[in-house]
Amino acid sequence: MPASRRPSRRRRVVLTGATGFIGRHVLAALLEQRYQVVAVARSQPKALLARGVIHVVADIGGEAWQRWCEGCSAVIHLVGIIKEAPARGVTFDRVHRVATERVVAACRELGIPRLVHMSALGARPDAPTAYHRTKAQAEELVRHSGLRWTIFRPSVVFGKGDGFTTALIAALRRFPVFPIFGDGSYRLQPIAVTEVAAALVASLGEKRSEGKVVELGGPEALTYSELLRRTAAAIGRRPLTPHLPLGMSRLLVRLLERFPGSPITTDQLTMLLEGSTCDTTLSRELFGIPVARFEPPF
Repeated sequence: MPASRRPSRRRRVVLTGATGFIGRHVLAALLEQRYQVVAVARSQPKALLARGVIHVVADIGGEAWQRWCEGCSAVIHLVGIIKEAPARGVTFDRVHRVATERVVAACRELGIPRLVHMSALGARPDAPTAYHRTKAQAEELVRHSGLRWTIFRPSVVFGKGDGFTTALIAALRRFPVFPIFGDGSYRLQPIAVTEVAAALVASLGEKRSEGKVVELGGPEALTYSELLRRTAAAIGRRPLTPHLPLGMSRLLVRLLERFPGSPITTDQLTMLLEGSTCDTTLSRELFGIPVARFEPPF
């Protein structure tokens, strides 16, 4: 490539978790904005990558991936899990805290000044779930990194292939009865994955986002019952939706999570009942979102 057309340092970005649900959309948004991307993930992409992407298959907890990141100006760090697999060494602490610690260290060592970090609504040190506690620990590492950072905390992210509404649709299509945990009044604020991706990429050039924690939610807060009704109607289903008392709900989930492939864990139930809503004032000011109302992806 002629020197005059070689991507400048400021247009080269590291993206971790590049093959995940959000990662694929962020990668597309980066390429649309003509960034060169070092895409780091533990698995090969299912589709051929576009020109301008260096795909690195590596565990972010190791160090082999770092040599590919020399000369980059920023890291967008998306690596995260919603369920642990301790037998395979996949824990919230290792994936959220330790991996973030490695990313921060790599930025310092390689002189990468900018870090955009994906957290989650509800992250706090005293949270009842390990998921939110380790997200909070990762945030603290970012805040004290000495880098120019932005932390994003999304609510439920929806889009084709997401982990939440896709599972709902599959269950609604399979079962004529769909129990609701408790009264179903806990509220969620689903945000479109395309808007999440756009905000993450836009933050790279938005100085006002530096040193900020940006909460991301959709334009409406829906009760779980309403979200379920909309999803069922979109696929032409009218299931029976009995309400299970919370005590019975927790007992049922504890029994289910003993089996491989359980659709929900006790921690996930706790987070669901807690709700996931936010103030979108800052995201509107900085990025002009949210706009897209919730639409079940199918």
